[in-house]
Amino acid sequence: MPKKVLAYLRDPRSTLNTACADPQLFHVKAFIKKNGWNLELTCLDEDIGEVVFTAQPGVHKLLEEADIGSIDIVLCHTLDRLCSRFAVAERLLHDLDTKGVEVWAADPGVRIKAADLFDYYYNDPDGTLGRVRRRSPMPDDLYEAEHLVPLPYGYRYTGAYNADGTYIFGFRALEHETAAVVVRIFQMYADGMSPAKIADALNAESIPSPHGRMWRDATIRGGRNRRTGILNDEIYIGRSWVPGREYDFSPALRIVSDELWRRVKRRQDFACRRAGAST
Repeated sequence: MPKKVLAYLRDPRSTLNTACADPQLFHVKAFIKKNGWNLELTCLDEDIGEVVFTAQPGVHKLLEEADIGSIDIVLCHTLDRLCSRFAVAERLLHDLDTKGVEVWAADPGVRIKAADLFDYYYNDPDGTLGRVRRRSPMPDDLYEAEHLVPLPYGYRYTGAYNADGTYIFGFRALEHETAAVVVRIFQMYADGMSPAKIADALNAESIPSPHGRMWRDATIRGGRNRRTGILNDEIYIGRSWVPGREYDFSPALRIVSDELWRRVKRRQDFACRRAGAST
């Protein structure tokens, strides 16, 4: 049976020394075809730095697919497009190896093994697999919870344990107290209360906002076209965008019912028409 491959791509900040996502995908697909494998999923992250490594959408999806056993191989164009730091690569390979998932680089066409990482990152930093500048050692803390990007209001990071007892950060779960506040916000707006009055009510009860400060109407209202603000975040109905797919549906992350979501959208439509008629 052909091996199932997850192709991992990372758009660089600069294309001076590194190919952008489209050429990476071209080389990855050619390598998959050459080996008779099957491309199951493509994940893409922006090159924003690995201080938030496990919280990047593509990496998060990669770990999720490895955890459920849906892939056999993680394939990148070059190793630096997957990880640019030795400590992160070492931890990632260890986690994937415990799940039986191999890591390959299409250029130069080899399987990446943990025993070879030191050579890739330190002895040959300008080579094909290690196109990173020589740098001082970095602490192996890029999997730690405090380095993860903030989640939408109503959620928290949790984790799971590998078979060897290693704790993995980066999994999302409902935070029940704040999730209840999200439902209240949707309900109050659907019942006719304005975002400004909702913010006043929450402040009067000393309920912390997403950033721990006072509630503002903009935090609740946001922008519908940009999908910002609590009332427009589709994660609350269990929908989240993942690179390589248009949307992923995660029922366990749902906070707001479809009926309540539709009521809010109808009221937003009415408010938009009324604003247009008054201009």
